[in-house]
Amino acid sequence: MEIFKAVASEKGVPSSKLAVCHTMILEDVSKLPQVDSSGISLSSLDESHLGLVNQMWKFAKDEIAVSMIRNMITHFPSCCVLDPEGKPVSWMLMYVSCAMGMLYTLPEHRGKGYAKVVVSTMAKRLHTEGYPVYCFVEPENMVSYRLFKNLGFSEDPLYKHVFYAFNEHKIFQG
Repeated sequence: MEIFKAVASEKGVPSSKLAVCHTMILEDVSKLPQVDSSGISLSSLDESHLGLVNQMWKFAKDEIAVSMIRNMITHFPSCCVLDPEGKPVSWMLMYVSCAMGMLYTLPEHRGKGYAKVVVSTMAKRLHTEGYPVYCFVEPENMVSYRLFKNLGFSEDPLYKHVFYAFNEHKIFQG
C-alpha cells in the first residue's frame, strides 16, 4: 500500500484508501450449518439485475464500477433470492480475486435469513467448483462479521484487504 501511495504521489495522481477489510475464510465447507431454503426462490444474477446491484453498492460511482459488476455477473458465480416478481432482494457476487462479495439484502427484506441462505449456497457452490471460500468484511460491518462467524468462517489475522482508488476509480489491492 505504501508503494502505491508513493508512486501515485510522485506522479501527481489523486489516491485514497476506501476500506481496510477483514479476510474471512471458510476452511471446511462441511461444517456449514444447515440452512432452510424451502419456499425461497434462488437464482444467479443476470445482466438485468446490474442496475440494482450497482445502485446498492457503496463504492459504485461511475461506469468503471458498472463495467466491473457486469463482468462479475456475466463471468463469475453469483447467488440471489428472488421475490415473486423475479426481482433480487438479497444477493452475493464473486470478485475476480475469487472472493465472495457485495453481499446485500434490501432493507425491507432484512431479518428473514436471506443473507444466510445466499452465503451458504454460494459457499457450497464455490467449493464444489474448486474455488477457495473466503470474503472481505469491513470492520464496522458487525452484522456481516457475525453472520460469517456464525456460518463457520474465521478471520485470518495476518491478511487484510484494502480497497483503494486512484483518479477516483476503484481498484482492489490486498
